[in-house]
Amino acid sequence: MTTSIAEELGTARASTPSNLQGLDTFDAALSRLLSAQVRATSRVHWPSNKYREDPVLFFREILGVEPWSKQIEIIESIRDNKRVAVKSGHKVSKSHTASGVALWFYCSFEDGRVVMTSTTSRQVDDILWREIRMMRARCGLCVDCKALNKERAAEDRIEVPCEHSSWIDGEIGEMARTGLKSDDFREIKGFTAREAEAVAGISGRNLFYILDEASGIKAEIYEAIEGNRAGGARVALFSNPTRTSGEFYEAFNGKSRFYATHTVSSEDTPNAKYGDDDPRAIPGLAGREWIEEKKEEWGEGSALYKVRVQGIFAELEEGKIFSVHEIAEAEARWPDTLAIGRLRIGLDPAGTGPAGDETVWAPRRGQRVGSLIAMRAQSPEAILMHTLGIVRSQRRDREIPVVVLDKEGKVGAEVHGTFLAYLAGRDEPEFELLTVRASDRAHRNPIVYDRQRDCLAGELLDFLRNGGAIPSDAKLAKELHAFEWIEQEKTGRVKITAKKDVRKALGRSPDRFDAVALAVWQPVNEGDGASARKTTYDPAPPPGGAMDPYGAGAAIDPYG
Repeated sequence: MTTSIAEELGTARASTPSNLQGLDTFDAALSRLLSAQVRATSRVHWPSNKYREDPVLFFREILGVEPWSKQIEIIESIRDNKRVAVKSGHKVSKSHTASGVALWFYCSFEDGRVVMTSTTSRQVDDILWREIRMMRARCGLCVDCKALNKERAAEDRIEVPCEHSSWIDGEIGEMARTGLKSDDFREIKGFTAREAEAVAGISGRNLFYILDEASGIKAEIYEAIEGNRAGGARVALFSNPTRTSGEFYEAFNGKSRFYATHTVSSEDTPNAKYGDDDPRAIPGLAGREWIEEKKEEWGEGSALYKVRVQGIFAELEEGKIFSVHEIAEAEARWPDTLAIGRLRIGLDPAGTGPAGDETVWAPRRGQRVGSLIAMRAQSPEAILMHTLGIVRSQRRDREIPVVVLDKEGKVGAEVHGTFLAYLAGRDEPEFELLTVRASDRAHRNPIVYDRQRDCLAGELLDFLRNGGAIPSDAKLAKELHAFEWIEQEKTGRVKITAKKDVRKALGRSPDRFDAVALAVWQPVNEGDGASARKTTYDPAPPPGGAMDPYGAGAAIDPYG
């Protein structure tokens, strides 16, 4: 610590704590102190020509990370190519690699500027930027010295930075938008892919765009980036291959001659190859147990397995009602989607046999379907008790939630009767009961849909396409992907895949799909239930209009 900075810190600390300007002065002095310490102890001058030519060495010496084989392949490809595209399965260190190469570029190029973007603020701030901050905080010990420190006693540990490493300079903010900035104008910043102007507004002689979840990023962002590529900007795209159109898809197809492309399967990780207990395994990567679980849940030949495990595009999805891309987008929105509006619970009941189907509850508020609750072998009375438990734990003050019940068949009729008897014995209902019978003729849009179950699927599709969010649930994803539209030649109306065919394909009934479709369903007249109070639609219709594209409209729920 230099005397002048120490004195400056002492002066700043003496400022009145309640004085915001004084606190700002102290923070600024502390920042200058830390920057001075970095410059004084750094054994490398940034930007570094040495690491520009050897990014893998940067990972090992500066970040203290030993990259695995696929990471090395990608890191070196980014060094050697202006445009790189990486498609992958889950848990293959995609975000870790993207963040590491962002720091490498920042530390290697004069006026180096990195722009990171992804589909959601959660992906940018909570994943990418968190990774950047952790990597920078943990730098300064090379791989070998980190290993030695683990073996040594606390008093004999190697000081940071070790003789083979260095600190990474610059001031870093809590959020990606604030960024990491050096005194010589190098920087890393992050924005969501909704901010095309912000992404396009950064220029420089050494510019590097990193797009995570690139399959879901809109064309406007790519157009904005293309304008800056004329000045030599680099681009690296990382994504699960969920969508068979757009720039990311074209990078592996029509534009493949312009991109260096890579595919990383979850089956490629050292954990999957050697086992989680092997010394070569890396904590957090996909392992054998997870892969075997997904083979059983989705089927090795399924589109979900190809996309989410093997990192392969799922072609020939034209007939699918819910594409892998739409399912993935709805899951990705879930953490950021607010639960606003009246509580609605979709309930698909099942019988009491131990090997039977599941009874599933799907709570929803506005655009967000909550975590699903599933149980087997429940009597009508038990289903009522569990429903009351969900209602009482999730309802808000003075709220009367809506329960939408599938009363199809013997089981549905028995549960319906049990619920009616309970509600009839109360002065004030704890919930409003609405019912649907999937085999009935479609009440809404009978020219388009044949039966109520077809209309339910159509409304769920509209919900997802208008910003609806669903939890990440392997069974639900597989059930959604199982359905296709079938047009009736005589009537011109559409039907979804017959339930017996879906059951045969899944090996079970699509209970989770049914519950979510019921939670999303908006009846023409919501007064068809046990409660005397009439209700209307949810208070927050999706962007672009109501869920019903055929003009049903959305009204305000005064109780929402």
